[in-house]
Amino acid sequence: MNASHTLLNRPSSFAVDPANGDVYITDGYGNRRVVVFDRNGNYIRQFGRQATKAESESGMGGVFLGIVHCLALSSDGLLYVADRDGKRIQVFDKTGNFKKNIFIKRRRADLPGNGAPWWILLSREKAQRYLYVADGLDEVIWTLDRDSGQTLSGFGRLGHMAGEFTFLHTITMNSKGDLFIGETVGGRRVQKFKAVGN
Repeated sequence: MNASHTLLNRPSSFAVDPANGDVYITDGYGNRRVVVFDRNGNYIRQFGRQATKAESESGMGGVFLGIVHCLALSSDGLLYVADRDGKRIQVFDKTGNFKKNIFIKRRRADLPGNGAPWWILLSREKAQRYLYVADGLDEVIWTLDRDSGQTLSGFGRLGHMAGEFTFLHTITMNSKGDLFIGETVGGRRVQKFKAVGN
């Protein structure tokens, strides 16, 4: 019922705060929350609940329309949470105070609504200026300016060939800046994209 202090219901991702070891978990396939435990597994707090369609469409913070799929914790203490079915990234501080929404434009301007963020990755330079977002609706990896939320570039499209995606799901990056992108369900593979610049 979205409230247990000891049990999770199909969690989808987590991040550890390097400052104190607190663990932030998107308890998102069965519940609609972000739950926080200390380094010893003791419950600290949670935020989020099931949104109504009207709440989601109005951009209300702290409510999630469907799967709470991923979160990323920035070095300046902001949480970027993928509200997959709400088609937005919600930004919070570490105590769960809502800051803003980031919406992803669709691949084509004539398509309705926004893109659907399934995974979020912060860039590795000290300022973490960029967000890499796996858009599972348009099958695109977008690069966004973290502060403004503006879409800067993107690559990919629906398909099974190299550089195409089917059920784009997760992203990670190695120390060289290479991206590893996982596809689920019909995609069932990981593709590597080599960094070619800064």
